[in-house]
Amino acid sequence: MASELVLPPLPVWTSSRISSLLRSKTTDRFNRIFDATFAQNLEVVVNGKTATRDEYKELLLGQSEAGPLRTTDVQIEGETVVNPIPSEDRLGGFVGMLYTTIGTSTRIVVRRVPARVKIVSSVNLTVKSAVPYPVARLRYFDPRRITAVNQVLQPKIHLVSFPGQVVPETSGSGKVELGLEPVDLTQVEEELSVLGNKFSSASLPEADIDEE
Repeated sequence: MASELVLPPLPVWTSSRISSLLRSKTTDRFNRIFDATFAQNLEVVVNGKTATRDEYKELLLGQSEAGPLRTTDVQIEGETVVNPIPSEDRLGGFVGMLYTTIGTSTRIVVRRVPARVKIVSSVNLTVKSAVPYPVARLRYFDPRRITAVNQVLQPKIHLVSFPGQVVPETSGSGKVELGLEPVDLTQVEEELSVLGNKFSSASLPEADIDEE
């Protein structure tokens, strides 16, 4: 008798999907992970404004490695989970997540070195078993999809390296922070911690995608 497939816990599933999505190197892989993660009837609110599924897809693509910022690092700063919803949906739940991405600016260059772009995001997700099990048995199948998103995005922060001088780090909000250069970017990042749970996307498994 074949053993039943054990699906990853909700926090692992969510972190690996978001991390793998943002680390997608091609648009094709990004699209496959997005469609295997977000429900077709997705409800989206970003910075207090409603958005369509396609608009949210374009927003995340712009933050990913396949987008213009060429994201090179994804940090899941913290995560909290409450499940299930409702009680009969053992796989679903509410997920709150704080994550940071670091990419490369195509507009700001200092001494031939592009500035790095930092984006901090807080997101609340609703996850449900939204896809019925197929008649044909697949090697891997996960019915979970994100059905609702409420996200707050901080304006972009540009990290500039200018050896031997004091230079500002500016954000889209006009905030200026001074620091001596050169500086290891890991030293100037805020040490954000939620429930002491900070870890790099390097520790997360690649997201498994349902086979066609």
